[in-house]
Amino acid sequence: MALIIYLACFALLSFLLRNWKSRFHTLLITGFNLTFAALMIFLVQVHPGMTAGEVFGLVGSALCSAPAAIMFRGNTALFGPDASYVFFLMSIYTARTVLGIFFRGLFIRARMKWRLVKRKTIYLVTGARKDVARFLQDLNRCVSHPAVVYITDQDAGDASLDAYETDPSFLQRLRKSKDYQVLLLPAEGQQNYEQLLKLEELGEAGISLRVTAFVDNELLRMEDMVFPHLDLYLLSQEQAVVQDFICQHLPLARLRQLEPAPEPGHIFRPREPFSLCVIGFDSFSREFLLQTYENTAFTTISGNPALDVLVVDRELDDKKAAFLNDFPRFARMSCVQWLDAHIPSEALFQTLSARKFHQVLVAVPDTEENIRLAIRLRRLFARCFPDQPRPQLVVALFQEDQGAVALLRSDNDVIFQQVNQRQFTCEKLIARSADRQAEEIHQRYQHNSLFSPRWRELGSFTQNSNRAAVWDIPNKLLLAGEVSALDRQAREALFWELAQYEHLRWNAFHFSRGWLPLPQEELTREEREQYRTKRPGEKRHICLVDWDQLDTLPQRKPGLLKQYDYENVAGLFPAREEN
Repeated sequence: MALIIYLACFALLSFLLRNWKSRFHTLLITGFNLTFAALMIFLVQVHPGMTAGEVFGLVGSALCSAPAAIMFRGNTALFGPDASYVFFLMSIYTARTVLGIFFRGLFIRARMKWRLVKRKTIYLVTGARKDVARFLQDLNRCVSHPAVVYITDQDAGDASLDAYETDPSFLQRLRKSKDYQVLLLPAEGQQNYEQLLKLEELGEAGISLRVTAFVDNELLRMEDMVFPHLDLYLLSQEQAVVQDFICQHLPLARLRQLEPAPEPGHIFRPREPFSLCVIGFDSFSREFLLQTYENTAFTTISGNPALDVLVVDRELDDKKAAFLNDFPRFARMSCVQWLDAHIPSEALFQTLSARKFHQVLVAVPDTEENIRLAIRLRRLFARCFPDQPRPQLVVALFQEDQGAVALLRSDNDVIFQQVNQRQFTCEKLIARSADRQAEEIHQRYQHNSLFSPRWRELGSFTQNSNRAAVWDIPNKLLLAGEVSALDRQAREALFWELAQYEHLRWNAFHFSRGWLPLPQEELTREEREQYRTKRPGEKRHICLVDWDQLDTLPQRKPGLLKQYDYENVAGLFPAREEN
């Protein structure tokens, strides 16, 4: 009977603790074993007529005798016939716990060495220990028994990772017979760029390397990095956080909620632009502004840009100057305005009470200040816009604050964005489904080009241009609406409207990376004869013009430049079967 009760309690406790960390799970199961053993000892020795003092003393004696009983020391004849089985199971688990505490690192190392020999695919990971632990937790959900190597030059921490830990010299022992999935998680300075240079040398030597690397956000936006011997995906922490947010809260989706649907056969054009107020203008805010700009390349019903931005910060002049130096096209855009004001200040509150915004980003570096300002703005909007849709408040948290999240959780117009919460998932960093679609876009482009390099030979700028086209697919679907009921002529007209939008989006991608138009009058005779459209060193491109001007540019055949945009959008919709 004791064995059945023990097994039932053990199974129930294991089920309840299934999501707990391994260390706490083991600790609680061990405590359960000691408690159960003490209870068994107490029940066989307690008898009627004992005084309270005797019972209390027996409890203490049982607790002291429990460890000895688990180790089969003491008088076991006191118990029933199945007690030996209970104590045997307890001793096995206790021995496992002790070995795990003192030799866990050794066991993991031995297990991973065996996997390194047995497995074809090996995962190489670098970065901070806590980041690596978070990624490995997700990797083990997606991949059965992966072979993982954690490359670090730091001493091992208290908590052993489920990986083979070694120093950077391990890279010199990579073999051509293996496939390596390399993940360079965020690191200080330009350490990951230095690692990429080393990996490129290994790739050139014939090692199969599929690399995902976090790099500095400014480096990613402003530089064109080429690693032709790596299957490479570059991203930054700011880009990943903002991209996840915008995918869930597309500006276009917000506008479509507030305005009527377009007529069938025409793309959606809002009556007013998407209005954004950015409070605080540091690295996260800059990336938020740039990605919002790329996601609002459509035009209003009057043909004007569909984005209206106000940037607010204290001592804004230097930040503004640096931004416009990196992205000079914004200096010519009337849709971006600037307000140098303290946060909070009377000037800020007056502006927000007199001007309606669709979205307000609160992102000064101080998390507590962001929360206090968000609470004030929430009250301000409730007072100023009682019968109108209120602005969506996006509050950046650079440190965790569960109390603030709980306080405003009931308000659907307040969204907390945990900037320091890094989502290191296998799907995003290893599967990289968007990359396969981006490569398909490049292959379609190759069919129309006399010479175009392979995907790996492209620089990070061109690869990201193709990825941006993939990430923009939800926008195109929202702009087009339902097309299945349209006849062939109406579908063609709609696709050409979408092609014009696609050209504007392509322009926005370039402008948000520092590019400018290249007047075709400046083209040399050689450039015209070879149909060269850009000067990458100067970051200038002749196609960064309005849609109607594309036909006047040099191209191998009339309409080719517009055809690229048309094919990028028409391929998103299934062909309609005609009767």
